[in-house]
Amino acid sequence: MSPVLVGCVASPGYGEVAVRDPHYSVRVMFTDHDRRLINDYYAPRYRSLPPGLSKKDRLPPGHAWRARPNQTIHDEARWRYLPYELEQRLTRLPPEYVRVVIGTDVVLMNVRTRVVVDVLEDITD
Repeated sequence: MSPVLVGCVASPGYGEVAVRDPHYSVRVMFTDHDRRLINDYYAPRYRSLPPGLSKKDRLPPGHAWRARPNQTIHDEARWRYLPYELEQRLTRLPPEYVRVVIGTDVVLMNVRTRVVVDVLEDITD
């Protein structure tokens, strides 16, 4: 017989969402471990580029659309999945959530609703 933990879910904080189901409860967010691995993966790739190329996919300040928690990703947003070798090292997500790169941000979103749960801003820094 294994112990069962009941009624121990606190309210979610900024940048996280609590997923509750009669059978499980999880928090969906970037953990400190995930943030470090993502930064470690992308930082060297951007540091080695010449200044003009490192900012190639960026819009001028004030013109860039930035993903924010609880915001829906608009249809025109171009995003790509994280590389497989990085994704495999990160905390496992519930099936309806994905990590994607939008511009220079890594976004955690619900793939069905396209609602942003958490954002790791500017992976070029």
